[in-house]
Amino acid sequence: MRTLEIKGKVRGERVPSKQLDEKIQAAVKGGKRRLKITADGQHGIGGRIWPSEEEVTITVEGWAGQRIGAMGMMGTNITVNGSVSDDVGWVNCGATITVLGDVANGAHNAGAQGNLYVQGGGGARCDTLTKFNPRFDPIQSWYFRDVGDSFAEFKAGGVAVVCGVNPRNPGNILGYRPCVGMVGGTVYFRGPAEGVSADARVTELTDADWKWLTRNMKPYLKAVDRMSFYKSLTRNRDEWQKIVALTPDERAANLSGGLPLESYRTQTWEPGVGKGGIFADYLDDDLSILPFVTNGEHRRVKPVWDNEKFAPPCAGYCPTGIPTHERTRLIRDGHENEAMDMVLRYSPFPGTVCGYVCPNLCMEACSRSIFHSDPVDIAFMGRVSLERPAPKKEKARKEKVAVIGGGPAGISVAWQMALKGYKVSLFEREEKLGGKIFYCIPEDRLPADILNAEIDRFKGLGVEVKTNFDVTDKEYKNIYKGNDVVVLASGSHSPRTIPFPGYGDVLPGIVFLKEISAGNPRDLTGKKVVVIGAGNVGMDICVEAYNCGAAEVRAVDIQKPASFGKEQQMAAERGTEILYPKFTDNYDVNERKIHFKDGTSLDADLAIISIGETPELEYLDSDIDLDRGHVRIDEAYRTTDPKVFGVGDVTRPGLITDAIGAGLKAANYIHSLITKTEYEDDTRKVIPYEKLSFQWYERSRANDLTRSCGSEGSKCMSCGMCRDCHICEETCYSNAISRVELEDGGFEYVVDESLCIGCGFCAGTCPCGIWDMYENN
Repeated sequence: MRTLEIKGKVRGERVPSKQLDEKIQAAVKGGKRRLKITADGQHGIGGRIWPSEEEVTITVEGWAGQRIGAMGMMGTNITVNGSVSDDVGWVNCGATITVLGDVANGAHNAGAQGNLYVQGGGGARCDTLTKFNPRFDPIQSWYFRDVGDSFAEFKAGGVAVVCGVNPRNPGNILGYRPCVGMVGGTVYFRGPAEGVSADARVTELTDADWKWLTRNMKPYLKAVDRMSFYKSLTRNRDEWQKIVALTPDERAANLSGGLPLESYRTQTWEPGVGKGGIFADYLDDDLSILPFVTNGEHRRVKPVWDNEKFAPPCAGYCPTGIPTHERTRLIRDGHENEAMDMVLRYSPFPGTVCGYVCPNLCMEACSRSIFHSDPVDIAFMGRVSLERPAPKKEKARKEKVAVIGGGPAGISVAWQMALKGYKVSLFEREEKLGGKIFYCIPEDRLPADILNAEIDRFKGLGVEVKTNFDVTDKEYKNIYKGNDVVVLASGSHSPRTIPFPGYGDVLPGIVFLKEISAGNPRDLTGKKVVVIGAGNVGMDICVEAYNCGAAEVRAVDIQKPASFGKEQQMAAERGTEILYPKFTDNYDVNERKIHFKDGTSLDADLAIISIGETPELEYLDSDIDLDRGHVRIDEAYRTTDPKVFGVGDVTRPGLITDAIGAGLKAANYIHSLITKTEYEDDTRKVIPYEKLSFQWYERSRANDLTRSCGSEGSKCMSCGMCRDCHICEETCYSNAISRVELEDGGFEYVVDESLCIGCGFCAGTCPCGIWDMYENN
């Protein structure tokens, strides 16, 4: 594989560290695995490269800045041809870093995994705060010469080796006061060392130590080009010693003869500051002394199993509230069909909307997207639900519900009311159901057979569908009298206008799209098209203009485009250029130009405007209040007429999934009013990402060929809902947590108050963020 060179100085200008890192990350993401970095003092080179099946090899030339390989990951190999600045290998998570020179201060600080091979010596405070993760091999740090002051300070794990070859300070190769606060790990060294902290002790090597040292020294010496020293470094075991942390018993023995804490409190502290401390006179609290570790009522905090206290991000950010975490649980339990059927209780369009046209706010908010850039593929799960039948309807009821409008909002509320057993009639002005889904979304983005299949499933529920039915004021009165509830869902179809000269020659975008859906597309072969409005619908218009043969399509807007995601991507792929800010001054159809207030103009054989639509509500009674042309509703979707409800774009503009969610919630409110039962929307807060322990989850290796419902079910982090993994039970040192089976087939985890010490390990390790620690009042 060829080596890609990335330069830290381009045309005499130094590339900022952030930009250099972005270039490295982009190269690796693009499949490059061998990189040469010519550095010019940039920081953090080679860090945070996510592990993949192939190793990434990085060679650094020039002047390397601080934190080379910081937060390096497994599978990353970095070689620096020369010395490096401070904090090389900071928080190393598995990278192998070879420095063919010296390292400055703070090398391998706070590292947990990986290797640091140094050809020379180290500066001050190297190997401080290193850790040990029992899931992986201990971190290793190798120094050929010697190290500076405060070496291995607060070391908690890992192995450091100081070979002592040609040291700068022959009398003390470990510097001033090494191993202060050391509580774990091992330091092997060869040569004199003075002033080792009282927190550690120097001892001889065991057979196991010598075997480890001689075996692991070979790859180190080979990496730093010093294999010629292997014999001299391993010829005499007695030249080597090791430093290990004191055991708790050894620490206690060192403290013998000191003043016990209770005696210090009564003999020194209280005579000096007063009994109970300096604020004792102002406190009503119980000042009795508690031991360091307490249980029962004396705990300062206590754990509570708060299962489903929070909503998961997928459901919380989905306007329809689809509980993907429940669906993935069913998949993991082997109930794949039930999981696919569940979504139909929330939406009649899982294949159409979730699968194709929705921007998938659920996937954007998915915790796996935040932690691993690898969300559960909810769009895939939506498409899989396409073939599932409609849910079983409830017992038939006598009440009648009329829905005016056969778009996503109208179909949604009609679907929900029909499932609840109501007699539902749906009135649609156009020939086909689907509203803007059918008439305004290009088939490039939504295959016609997908929408048709879901429309057919909807019709199979038994809803009385009347198409080509224009609701006039007279028809509205008849509908109103003949039904117990009327739901307004007629959408927004009247184009918004801008009063500039030539506006009458500008084609409304919704008309352009409906012409195509009706099978009467315009022939735009070789023509130049300008679209006024660069929202998502504007992008769909750009795509369709190219499909009609346009040679050039440009979209203009007065502000940064509101379009995003698939719509903007598809338009850009076809060649659409977006220009902003552009305020239209006039359109001259004879000149075939559109002019802007900044003095510029664009050629436009056809100008199309797409800046939104307003509802057409001439059929409504004056009893129903409007707000800027839209129907005014309350939190239960009721209008000012308690018998009439409003959903979707007729109440305010929104996404298709907003319309579907409004239909679902309105149906639930209507049902609760008719049945005189209480309905409450899910108002739970979304679980904070920091409550989740993403370390338990690995990045998925599924791709378009191997993806399945099973792979997606396993990926889900089950945010806020217990995954029944037993980790809390296994982690509790006091054996205070146990799993209890409930009579309804469910389960819960309970705490034995007499054993629990309130340590918080359960809350800290829970993958799903279920456990919370509360003040023990």
